[in-house]
Amino acid sequence: MKLFSRFRRSIQGSLLLHELSFLIIILVTASVGIVWAFAWQKSSEESLRLTSMNNHMQNIRGELYRQLKEVFDANFLADTDAPEEYEQYTDRITGFIQDLKQEAEQQNEFQAVIDIELAYQRFHDETHTLLRVMQPSEQQKELLNLQLEKYTFKKLEDAFSQFESLLNKKQQALTHDRQKWMSQLFILVPIPILLALTLLLLSRRFVNNNVIKPLARVMQGARRISKGELNHEIKGGGVDELIRLSDAINMMASEIIVNRDRLIEAKKQAALGELVPLVAHNIRNPLASIRAAAQVTLDENPEPEIQEALKDIIIAVDRLERWVTSLLTYLHPISAHFTQKPLTEVADNTLAMMDLQLKDKSIYIERKGWELQPTQVLIDINLMEQAIFNLIQNAIEASPISSKLRLEYKESSDQIELSIRDQGKGMNFDPLDENAVGRDDTKRLSFGLGIPFTLKVVKQHQGELFYYANGVQGTCVIIRLPKIT
Repeated sequence: MKLFSRFRRSIQGSLLLHELSFLIIILVTASVGIVWAFAWQKSSEESLRLTSMNNHMQNIRGELYRQLKEVFDANFLADTDAPEEYEQYTDRITGFIQDLKQEAEQQNEFQAVIDIELAYQRFHDETHTLLRVMQPSEQQKELLNLQLEKYTFKKLEDAFSQFESLLNKKQQALTHDRQKWMSQLFILVPIPILLALTLLLLSRRFVNNNVIKPLARVMQGARRISKGELNHEIKGGGVDELIRLSDAINMMASEIIVNRDRLIEAKKQAALGELVPLVAHNIRNPLASIRAAAQVTLDENPEPEIQEALKDIIIAVDRLERWVTSLLTYLHPISAHFTQKPLTEVADNTLAMMDLQLKDKSIYIERKGWELQPTQVLIDINLMEQAIFNLIQNAIEASPISSKLRLEYKESSDQIELSIRDQGKGMNFDPLDENAVGRDDTKRLSFGLGIPFTLKVVKQHQGELFYYANGVQGTCVIIRLPKIT
C-alpha cells in the first residue's frame, strides 16, 4: 500500500501505474477472447465429430438396405451378381463401423457402436446363409423373410435408434453449452470496456486533482510573485514534483525578500556614505568655532542670563557633535572583539559615564536582577557600552524631571535579557520598523542614529532588540542575547 501511494504521488510512478492498468485490461480482454475462442473451437470440433458419426450411421443404414436388397434379389429373382455385390456392401459397412469406433470418445458412444456391430453381425450371418441356399422353397422364403423383418432387422433398427438418440442428446447438450457461452460472452465483453472507462475516469480525476489544479496554483502564485507580492505563499499539493516546485518557488520568494532588504540597506548605506562625510565636514568646522566662541565668552563670566544662553549653545553643539559622530560610526563596518563579561557590569559602567546627565534631571536609577550573580557571556565591551549608552540617552531625554529609570536583568538556560524602562510619554510607533511613521509623520531616523546603531550592535552579538511603548507606562526597550559563554 505504501509502495502504491509512493508511486501514485509522482508523475513517473503514476504513468507507470496507468501503463500497468492498461496492460491488465489488454490481458483481461485477450484472456476472455482466447478462452471464448478455445471453447467455441472445442464446441465446433465436437459438433463436427457428432455430425460425422451421424453420417457414418446413416451410411451404414443405407448400405444395409442395399445389402438386404441383394439378398432378396438372390433368393427371389435368382440374380447371380447378388452375392458379389453383397460382399461389397459388407466391406463398406464394416469400414463405416470401424470409422465409428475411431471417432467414439466416450464409453457410452463406444458401447452404442458395439451394439450396432453385434446387430449387424447377426444380420450378416443370417443373410449370408440365405445366399447359400439354392432355390429355397416358398415356405422357407416366407419363414426367412419373417425372421429378418420381425427380429434381425428390428434389432438393427433398435441399435440405430439408440445410437441416433445418443447423438441427438449430445448435440442438444452441445447446443446448450454454446448458448451458455454466448450468454456469458455478453457478460464478459463489457468487463474490459467498463474497466477502460473506469480507468479513464480515475485518470482524468487524478490528473485534474494532482496535476492540473496544483499546476494552476503554481502558475498563479508565480505570476503574483513576479508582480511583487513576495509574501504570497503557494500552497503545496498534487504530485511530489509539483510540491517540490512550490517549495522551491516559495523559498526563492523568501530569498528575494531577504536579498531585497539587504539591497535596500546597502543602498541606504551607500547613500549615507556619500552624504554624511560631506555633511560632517561642513558641520563640524562651524560647530567647533561656535563652541569655542561660546566657551571663551562663558569663561569671561558674563551676566547670568548670558551664561545660561551660552551653556545652551554649548549643549546643543555637543549634541550635534555626538549626532555626527554616531552617524559616522553607524556607517562604518563594526568589528567586534569579544571577551567574557557580565552584562550588568557593562550597564553599570555606562551608567557611571552618564551620572551627570542623570543628576541634572534628578532621575532615580532602579536596578533589578543584579543580585542573581549574572553569568559572564561573550560580548564586545566597547560596542555594548555604546549601545546601552544610546538607549539610556534616549530614555533620559524622554523622561520627565525627578522620574525613575528602571533597569531589569533576567536570564534563562539559553539566553540573557536586559530591559530599560522610562516614565516618559512613550512612542506612538515602533522605532525598529523602517517603514513605521508616527502621528506627526516623523520617521525613526529623525530621532537620531542611536537606535539603528544599537540594533546593529545587538545583531552583531546574534541577539534581538524589542520596543514596547504606550502613554501610561512609558517606553521599554529590551536587549536579548544568546547565552554563549
